[in-house]
Amino acid sequence: MNERSKKLADQAQYYAEYTTPQGLEWLPAFKERFFKVMTKEFIGLLEYEIAMLEKYKSTSCNESDRRWHEGKIVHFRRMIDKTKDHFGVE
Repeated sequence: MNERSKKLADQAQYYAEYTTPQGLEWLPAFKERFFKVMTKEFIGLLEYEIAMLEKYKSTSCNESDRRWHEGKIVHFRRMIDKTKDHFGVE
């Protein structure tokens, strides 16, 4: 697990421990929270890529490049929708 994953896990554990009773009862809440945080993190990365592609598209010097960037944008938006549907997140 890399540093970013550890930080997200720590945030999820903190949330779970302080919103549920003591003992191991917080573990299911931790798992749910960690899952949501990781899914949002992944979607955020896709949204960042879309923003970058929008920028590249707007500064592109020819139509072929603009179409290529637009295709990638559509692809990443579909990935976001599929991720939300697959994992049941809003």
